[in-house]
Amino acid sequence: MKFLAVSLLIILFASNLSAQEYLLKSPDGQLKVEIMVSANTIYRVYHHGKLLMHGKPIGMTVGKKNQLGKKEFGAKETTSSVNRTVKPVVPYRSAEIKEHYNQLSLEFESGLGLEFRCFDDGFGYRLKTTFDREVTIKEESMGFELTGNPNVWFPKETSFNSHNERKYISTTSMELKKGSKANVPILWQRENGPLILFTETDLHDYPAMYLQTDGTGGYSGIHPKYPATTAKLFDRYEPVGFTKPYIAKTDGNRSYPWRVFCIADDEQELIGSHLPWLLAKENSLELTDWIIPGKVAWDWWNALQLEGVDFTPGLNTQTYKYYIDFAAANGLEYIIMDEGWYKLGNLTKVKPDIDMQEIIAYASSKNVGVILWVVWRTLEKQFNVAFQQFSDWGVAGIKMDFMMRNDQPMIAFYERVAQEAANRLMLVDFHGSHPPKGLQRTYPNVLTFEGVRGLEWNKWSSALTVDHDVILPYTRMMAGPMDYTPGAMENISNTKKHKMNFKHPKSQGTRCHELAKYVVFESPLQMLADEPTAYEKETECMKFLSAVPTTWDQTVVLDAKVAEHILLARRNDDTWFIGGLTGSAAQTISIDLSFLGEGQFEMEIWRDGENTRTDGTNYEYFKEGSINSEMKYIISMAEGGGWAAIVRKK
Repeated sequence: MKFLAVSLLIILFASNLSAQEYLLKSPDGQLKVEIMVSANTIYRVYHHGKLLMHGKPIGMTVGKKNQLGKKEFGAKETTSSVNRTVKPVVPYRSAEIKEHYNQLSLEFESGLGLEFRCFDDGFGYRLKTTFDREVTIKEESMGFELTGNPNVWFPKETSFNSHNERKYISTTSMELKKGSKANVPILWQRENGPLILFTETDLHDYPAMYLQTDGTGGYSGIHPKYPATTAKLFDRYEPVGFTKPYIAKTDGNRSYPWRVFCIADDEQELIGSHLPWLLAKENSLELTDWIIPGKVAWDWWNALQLEGVDFTPGLNTQTYKYYIDFAAANGLEYIIMDEGWYKLGNLTKVKPDIDMQEIIAYASSKNVGVILWVVWRTLEKQFNVAFQQFSDWGVAGIKMDFMMRNDQPMIAFYERVAQEAANRLMLVDFHGSHPPKGLQRTYPNVLTFEGVRGLEWNKWSSALTVDHDVILPYTRMMAGPMDYTPGAMENISNTKKHKMNFKHPKSQGTRCHELAKYVVFESPLQMLADEPTAYEKETECMKFLSAVPTTWDQTVVLDAKVAEHILLARRNDDTWFIGGLTGSAAQTISIDLSFLGEGQFEMEIWRDGENTRTDGTNYEYFKEGSINSEMKYIISMAEGGGWAAIVRKK
């Protein structure tokens, strides 16, 4: 029946003589999108001459009955091409990005507009409306079916009330049960065929999209409905109760989020794609030179533990001064004061043992910025008062947490916070959030998002496996920076022996697995999650952690395989950093050093030791005195292992 349904769709596509048909190709001609406007507006996609996917009918229902995208007529067609180089304000992957695409724009008499952009590495489309009034959008129609039965990495969700920190389930499209839903991004790989990653970007004043399966290999977009009631349970959790019979109320003269498909022949090509960033709305800030990415001494994961100090560590001024001293001594730009600095529910009530003005003044004298953790609901309630207080104190940024919703009002609040923070020259870390959806380009003071199962899971679970770590670069990280919060100095290489410990957590994988995350995992605001006194004992590791930057001028994929391993070289200025991660299988890889260019180089190396099977903290540190671009270099990584290096020109 499935084959028959697909065949009938193809026959209908080819035989409908009254249809308006359009063809859009990528600049290199290898990707082709055919669009047909008839009873429905549908499309199909070819890659290297082979049919890759069918798009289900595109459109939206405005009001109760106005079904845009059905029986459209009178299309005004416009085509254009762009070929330029753009420079991100915050270059978390590359300092320069090539933007080369062909575009088809269709404007219909109904008030619906449709834009397709086709790049060499994928395509995107979005809807537009041109009504001069506010509109109520009942639903948006979006869906597709990939040919064949591709493998899929599917972060299955059970509810729209979610931290979006799901495990990526490895299965096939046909094996997913009807009604399964997941947040995006989602990755597919056809047997002997390309990788396809779907996500969305340029999300503004509109709910986030999830994908839901039909049980026979197809997917449809679904959105959380507009909240009618919410349950205010406590300071950080406000789930939606009843909902309105629509997904959004919004300005009728606008564009909607891009539906983005990255298409790559292999993992190296996939990681090189920038489509989610390129399709986002451009920077909206006039002044950006105050935006400084950097590393952070973070207090929450390690429960403010400090060993061997001559005071009682905890939520007090003296402890945070110690964190500031550690940050200053090791070139870290920030500290975060996480949960506990204020009386929950009231951002104006600082705990009595904390002198905020003294802490921030002390940090300023050491050239260290202070970022404050806040619960979104409390910030919303005290919005103007809280931001004014943060400004008066001289706070460098905020870490907003526990949103757990992606409906229209919540998405609008993200942007309201980003704008207000920018007005006051503050950075933003969205924790407890959805994965990035383009806001980081529009507001480059938004440095990172959580929306990922990260290191904190080791505090209460054994579900953060090393295999999960080597799925993230090909899935969640493709959407944009992720606040995974690496840096554990207690490491368990035998993951079966991992035991959760909330106050004294340990990571799964080797010490070098943990170090390499600072190269592999992208976040312009990157945490050092363990306690300062733990790092101070590890002087060799701190050589790497102090030196490694959080933004990159160039990224080179040295070797990559989804769910198995990844090995990247990244350049900042004239220094290269190399990081490799393995899953549960050990890897030996020969890398080509031609990316180094001319000259002789020296390399500092941190690699898995001989005893990592029994001691995850075991590693070797040494130097290679003379290497060059004509050489090959053999890298060995243990099970759950890693490899890290710094390469400098002689």
